[in-house]
Amino acid sequence: MSANSAQPQNAAATGVAATPGSSKGAVQTGPDGKPLPDNGGLKRTLNTFDLVIFGMIFMVPIAPFSILASVNNTSHGMPALAYLIAMVAMLFTALSFGQMVPLFPSSGSIYVYASHEMNTPIGFAVGWLMILQYLVTPAVMLIMAGEAIHEYVPHVPVWVWCLIFLAFITVVALRGMGATVLIDKIALVCELIVLALFIGFGIAYVIRNPQVAHFSGDAFYDPKTFNLNAMMSAVSLCALSYVGFGSIVTLDDEVKKPRKAPPKAMLIIVLALGVLYMLMSWVTVCMDPSGNVMAGNPNNGFYQVAALAGNWLGILCAVANALALGLFTSLSGLTAISRLLFTMACDGALPARLKKVSKKTSVPIAATVFCVLVSLVLLFAILPLGMDTGAKISNFGALGSYCMLNLAVLWGLGIKGRGTLTGAKKIWFNYVFPIIGAIITLIIFISLGALVWIIGVIWLVIGIAFYFVWTKKLHHSVDLRA
Repeated sequence: MSANSAQPQNAAATGVAATPGSSKGAVQTGPDGKPLPDNGGLKRTLNTFDLVIFGMIFMVPIAPFSILASVNNTSHGMPALAYLIAMVAMLFTALSFGQMVPLFPSSGSIYVYASHEMNTPIGFAVGWLMILQYLVTPAVMLIMAGEAIHEYVPHVPVWVWCLIFLAFITVVALRGMGATVLIDKIALVCELIVLALFIGFGIAYVIRNPQVAHFSGDAFYDPKTFNLNAMMSAVSLCALSYVGFGSIVTLDDEVKKPRKAPPKAMLIIVLALGVLYMLMSWVTVCMDPSGNVMAGNPNNGFYQVAALAGNWLGILCAVANALALGLFTSLSGLTAISRLLFTMACDGALPARLKKVSKKTSVPIAATVFCVLVSLVLLFAILPLGMDTGAKISNFGALGSYCMLNLAVLWGLGIKGRGTLTGAKKIWFNYVFPIIGAIITLIIFISLGALVWIIGVIWLVIGIAFYFVWTKKLHHSVDLRA
């Protein structure tokens, strides 16, 4: 951070905070006339609609296709309820994001918020958790895509498909945000068309086959089979379909209105996709009310259910999901993690080489290439664990950082009084909502399972050791509070 940056108290009062990569050059102003933090050479080209598209692609409207069978089996036939609980948790977290983004419009996201409102070591730990989420997510998406294609092309190994997809997203990511956003828009339209086809033909199948399928509310609640522990385990799995909404904040340094656009886009994304996830879960359970089809194949059971309405529909859903996860979501994930590493490098929290930006494309090229190489390694590390475990490892980073986001709002804006809200709004948005958000995310966080916790704790220990060596032994300065 530059030496003349505003103190945290002043930043909160004015709604302005220095961000990663700030320099001593002239201060930029946004469309609202307020000064914007320097963004290290990245171009501000994105609007609210672009952010919604990016976030929806990252979260994937058809994401449940890959894990719906597992969610259904784990929740005892109530996947829609699992997605509903996860959506509520994310809505409270989105409200906390909405409190922080106007004060700290930075691509560092929760990493920056925790550093300002708590302290730098805690902020670094949060950033380390975010790195876990964003590094693992592209690898998990590539594996899900490979599994979907492998179901219909079994002679080609899953890892081969993963490498093909990784090569494609690397080329697009290095071309800049313009190419990424354009591809995202095309992909979103195609995904929504496939989803509409599944829902339409799925409902038609239920109507035509009352002897084996029927409409009911069991997908939302079945008192005969409900089990709280099983439900929370299912929620911890399907949370992967939601946690991507926070990824849009990693693009703050490329947004025209970084204080207003991200909070609005987050709420739109969580609500819209939550409805879609629950709708497709309900239709799937109505098509397979016994759950026998999905129970027989937890990895690709959904595609077999879709095939009940026509073999072509099962194949279409599998191919569409493979392309969505292997190309588009992985691309969004790669974009998000490269921006986070760029931000942390600009603050001195990571090696300076990671903040190198291409003059031609405005892409943090060193961070992007590094993330591609790490994704390549993680592919072969996660494949033996399975995509469900990989998804939960990603959620360890996401849910841990989201819980810290809610605590940062409670501590900094509520207890320490740095927020701008007063009266009833302050009570609700700086106390009640973040407390609820922290509790719900913590409950889901705890439900991730022993293996995931072991891996996550090891990752945190490595991060703490790195921070100690980086700051104490190598004497690098990391201070976002200045």
